[in-house]
Amino acid sequence: MLTRSILHRISIPTSRRCLSTVQSQPQSDPASKLLKATLPFVPQFGWTMESIVRGARELGYPSVAHGVFVNGEAGLVDAFLKQCRQKHVATVEKALIDDEFKTLSTPEKIKKITAMRLDLLKPYAHRWSEALAIMAYPTNIPMSITHLAELADDVLFYAGDRSPDFDWYINRAGFAAIYTSTELFMTQDKSPDFFETARFLDSRLNQAAQLKHGKQELDTMLGFGAKSFLGLLGTRGIRV
Repeated sequence: MLTRSILHRISIPTSRRCLSTVQSQPQSDPASKLLKATLPFVPQFGWTMESIVRGARELGYPSVAHGVFVNGEAGLVDAFLKQCRQKHVATVEKALIDDEFKTLSTPEKIKKITAMRLDLLKPYAHRWSEALAIMAYPTNIPMSITHLAELADDVLFYAGDRSPDFDWYINRAGFAAIYTSTELFMTQDKSPDFFETARFLDSRLNQAAQLKHGKQELDTMLGFGAKSFLGLLGTRGIRV
C-alpha cells in the first residue's frame, strides 16, 4: 500500500489513540447510502466514477451526486475503508464477547483478527489493485497512512499488545508491512476462498515470530512490502 519511507512512519502508541475515532455513520447519511448502492458495481466497473454514477442512478440521484464522495474515486475508496474499519471492529468486539480468542496466543490472535479484516476485501479482491493505485497518488498518501495506521493499531490492540518495547513483529510498522504484502498477494490469488492468501499471511507472521534481530529484519520486511507495491504500480503505468 505504501512505499518504504512511508511504512517506516507507521508507528502508533499503544494507548488506543486511533480506536476512539471509530464512529458509525448513520445509514441514512447520503455518503453511506451512495456507498451501499455503488459497491455492487465495483466488481464489474472497478473503483471508478462509472461505478459511482451507476450507484447514484440506482438511488434516483442526479448524475452530479457523485460529488458526495470528495475527490471522486479516492473518496469512494476512503468511504469503503472507513466502513471496513467499523465492520471489522464490530466483528472483533463480538468475538471477544463470545470468548473466541480466549485460548489463543498473541500471534494467533493477530492472524485471526487480520483474517477478519481481509474477509471484507474478498468480494472486491480482483479489483483491489485499482484501489491501491488510487491510494498511491501523492495527494492520497495521507489518507493511505491514516487507514493503515488505524488498522495496525486496531489489530494489535485487540490482540493484546500493550508492550512499549521494540518487539518488531508486533510493532505497528512491522505489521503494516506484513498486511500490505498480504493485500498485494490477495489481489493475484485465484485459489478457492483465497486459501493461498491465508497461507501467505500465516507464513509471514510465522517468519516474523522467528526473527531474532528486530531492526534488521524490520527493514527487510518493509523493503519487501515497498518493492512489491512499487512493482504493482509499475504494471499500471504509475510512477512514484
